[in-house]
Amino acid sequence: MSQSGSSTNPTKHLQHCNTDAVSARVVVPAGSPSWVTEELIELTLKTWQPFYSHQLIETDALEMIMGVDQLFGVVSRGRSNEAIRGTGESQQS
Repeated sequence: MSQSGSSTNPTKHLQHCNTDAVSARVVVPAGSPSWVTEELIELTLKTWQPFYSHQLIETDALEMIMGVDQLFGVVSRGRSNEAIRGTGESQQS
């Protein structure tokens, strides 16, 4: 219990602290592709931090982003007689 007599949830406090830490200025790790921006790193950290008990850092975010990029590359190849279409495009030939 705190001095005010109310109890606190340590897990909730930890998540709150981790989320607040993401608000600090982020830096794009050296060697990142040119399309990886500070905003993308920051958004990735803000999105995923609530799911991790330890503090994520910029290199963690870059690893996540590059994994998704590789997955998209594999999925977008598809079969030779199929094309991956963006959202909103007609599915008719």
